[in-house]
Amino acid sequence: MNTTKLFIADTLRTRCVDLPLAERPVLIALADALSTDNPSHLLVAIKQDGSIISRFNQLDRIRRQATELLNDIPTAAGPIADIVAEAQRTLIQEEEELLHQEHMLNQRLEQSFITSPLATLEANEHGIITRWNPAAERIFGWSAKEAIGKNAIELLVPNIAREHVEDVVKALLNGQAKNSRNENITKDGRIIICQWYNAVLYYPDGRVAGWLSQTEDITDQIRAEEALRESQRRLTSLVRNLPGIAYRLRYTPAGWVPEFLSEGVAEISGYPASDFQTTDQSPPCRRYVDLIVPEDRGPVRDSIRTALAQQRQYEITYRIVRADGNIRWVWERGSGVYDDNGQLLAIEGFVTDVTAERQAAEERQALNERIIVAQQAALRELSTPIVPISKGVIAMPLIGSIDSIRAQQVIETLLDGVSTTNAQIVILDVTGVPVVDTQVANTLLRSAQAVRLLGAEVLLTGIRPEVAQTIVGLGLDLSHIRTLATLQDGILYALKHRDDGQTRPSRVA
Repeated sequence: MNTTKLFIADTLRTRCVDLPLAERPVLIALADALSTDNPSHLLVAIKQDGSIISRFNQLDRIRRQATELLNDIPTAAGPIADIVAEAQRTLIQEEEELLHQEHMLNQRLEQSFITSPLATLEANEHGIITRWNPAAERIFGWSAKEAIGKNAIELLVPNIAREHVEDVVKALLNGQAKNSRNENITKDGRIIICQWYNAVLYYPDGRVAGWLSQTEDITDQIRAEEALRESQRRLTSLVRNLPGIAYRLRYTPAGWVPEFLSEGVAEISGYPASDFQTTDQSPPCRRYVDLIVPEDRGPVRDSIRTALAQQRQYEITYRIVRADGNIRWVWERGSGVYDDNGQLLAIEGFVTDVTAERQAAEERQALNERIIVAQQAALRELSTPIVPISKGVIAMPLIGSIDSIRAQQVIETLLDGVSTTNAQIVILDVTGVPVVDTQVANTLLRSAQAVRLLGAEVLLTGIRPEVAQTIVGLGLDLSHIRTLATLQDGILYALKHRDDGQTRPSRVA
């Protein structure tokens, strides 16, 4: 280190003692710069003081003051001037670097301003637009040339939003950054909704210079949100008014947890929906499955498990016990919700009360059964009719095939007719029987025997030649039954002999 500079630095420190306290720091910093041959000590002392010009002037004042303090040392002026000049050169380099950084920053800001997808504008304290980026041209339709110089509120804000926007601008001009969402108007007269992000701009002296705003057109987003809210409102209203239970169950390792359960559960089960819902603190106080009649739980569980395993919809009908103890029939339809890998995530479905329908179906079934019984009785009467001919004479014309059931009906009807009418002669006409086989012949024989037991005589009419051959071929003995060719012959015979005691065999006790 140059001993001359050290001497000058030490002398300067010594003579600073006699100076006012406010003047000492910068002169001591100069002495430190001289002794270390490093101007940074001096720059630190003045760095916070104003612009580069003011700092240059301050360095000059320090140089003159130090030279005057050491005017009796002729060799001091040169080193002092050199170290001050070095500090000034360093200051210039720092300023150039700052200017370069500022230039780069301005370039980036300008590039961001131009390429931003948000409409960006600047306005002065009078609301006059001073900058206008391409996104603003795209959103509002005004070119930069058309927009710059116009009042932002008058250009962009319709009357319906004017008061609101004026309040926002007033806050900005008072130094309060305030965002807003409001209607705007485009060049072609369309009303759009924009979200505005605002910042206050200041002059170097701290006064408000205007504001910078960035905005995006959220009209489609707002409309989509409104449509979604309306859809949700409709869905909520629909679910609320459904005559049943809409539900969604989420699968967890601990079991199925109700994510959603409509209020219709109260009408069907008698318990409020809150009874079935879980919270972070506690499980539900009631499980829907516990309402199912015990003997129905197994089939319900098996049906649902099978459908979920096959990833298909299930439909089941079962009984539940309401809060008031009444048994209700319900119908449930549901299906699983699966991820892309087929993993079951949830179950969604619907339950409705079908008790009335079930009761109506049972009543219809009972009515149908009664109708069937009545029809069968009517058919029996039609298939084995008793035709009164005269007092003491009845006829039963047999038509169609005779099976075992009808054979029994023939005998029962015939006996009932004889007993009811106190008939003496019964005419069995087989003109309408297409085939006489063993069963038909046995029916005739049994009928004749049964009628004879009641004391009446049986006449068999309508035996066609082919039927006679069949009877003979079967070896049947009809000798105790009087046969006549036609029903008319049988009627004439019965009318002639009904009061003849010889034709009426005695009753067998």
